[in-house]
Amino acid sequence: MKDNDKLSFYFCGIAGCGMDPLARFMARDGYSVRGSDIKESPELEKLRSEGIECFACQDGTKLREGDVFVYSSAIHDDNPDMMKAKEIGLSMLHRSELLAQIARRHKAVTVAGMHGKTTVSSLIAFLMAEGGMDPSAVIGGFVPAFDGNFRKGTSDYLVLEADESDGTFVRYASTVAVLLNVDADHLDHYKDINDIEKAFAVYVNNIVPNGTLVYNCEDEICCRLAKNARSDVRKVKCALGALALEDADYVGIGIALSDLSSTFTILVNGKEKKSLPATCPLPGSHNVFNAVISLACAEVCGGKMEELVSALPNFKNARRRFELLGKWHGAEIIDDYAHHPKEIEALLKSASRLEGELTVVFQPHRFSRTEKLLPEFAEVLSKAPNLILTDVYSAGESKNLIGGHELYEAVLAVGGKADWVDTPKEIPDLLLKKSKDWKFPHTLLFTGAGALSSLAHEMLKKQ
Repeated sequence: MKDNDKLSFYFCGIAGCGMDPLARFMARDGYSVRGSDIKESPELEKLRSEGIECFACQDGTKLREGDVFVYSSAIHDDNPDMMKAKEIGLSMLHRSELLAQIARRHKAVTVAGMHGKTTVSSLIAFLMAEGGMDPSAVIGGFVPAFDGNFRKGTSDYLVLEADESDGTFVRYASTVAVLLNVDADHLDHYKDINDIEKAFAVYVNNIVPNGTLVYNCEDEICCRLAKNARSDVRKVKCALGALALEDADYVGIGIALSDLSSTFTILVNGKEKKSLPATCPLPGSHNVFNAVISLACAEVCGGKMEELVSALPNFKNARRRFELLGKWHGAEIIDDYAHHPKEIEALLKSASRLEGELTVVFQPHRFSRTEKLLPEFAEVLSKAPNLILTDVYSAGESKNLIGGHELYEAVLAVGGKADWVDTPKEIPDLLLKKSKDWKFPHTLLFTGAGALSSLAHEMLKKQ
């Protein structure tokens, strides 16, 4: 990838949240970049505005001899672009392979874990930028501070999410690896939690010589992975609460939570012990931990804690992370990406601090996840107030025996209450009917990784 004049990259699915920033990164580095997606979108228009040629079709006709064909796990073998690329013998690179090549040319700061990757990688990149380290970043969500999910800096640092969903995160060689949590998820790809832990062990083992592991020392599997890491890897422990004071290197204590933010004190147990009051502009104790581990990582990379703490309140989270969209018939709409039982549990705790009544609208994401985590989903959703459930967003999976209605029945079976609608398009009418009995203030919490976000935006436009 050294001769920018000769290499041309063709991104199949260029508007995707993982492909878009990578395409822009390569274009800003001076490479010829083109790409396709299945339909027109604001993302395609933005790419075009930056000089990247984009096509709203994937029929195999736009490829050129000599293109390097870049694809993600979302692109299947029967995709016409993919089929044509193989037919004419183009060089093929999975998105993660290209990102791994880029990472090897930088000081890669990678963020791994089942929950919180986008928030933490966004926050680390933001804090490092505010702290004068000027990193590049490839993020899995829209970051307001970067006006996108990409940042091109001038330093050697590159912040990126290490996506475990398809196992490709094992390709990254990290200078600093951040390990948030390890949990049962993506069971369409992994056999079980033991299989997941083995993959994370490879990720940790790929830390470069004399690199650093910044990890959650309150997560049992994270601790085991850290214990088994190579002896040359520096290990930095992060935690919340007074019980961790003696053991952890960075601790958040004195936490005071409010509806949309929180305050805490960060204690640094290094050569120079520090105790600094901090304000996290995100709700929930899980986000206090996200702030602690992000501050720790940014300091490890060379930031000054006093400056980092001062910058923290100015952070605005990536889209779909407890994002306030506006009012619909007098009720505030909050949009969130939570789609795993533990994420939903944390979300509901945060939302419980909101003033007034709450209505939760949830769409399961993937049949495989719904089936294999059905008891966990049922238990956490049984505690959701005024719950509305709809069918699974398949994300390309074939329908299994277990779907959204089976989840609805499971919620009722454990004592929960819920309304069922067959499709998301029925939700606005149901909400409008229920709005006659709402007491205000009232909040509509839309959550899931599927189509509900688009629905929420449409509702605001059409009211």
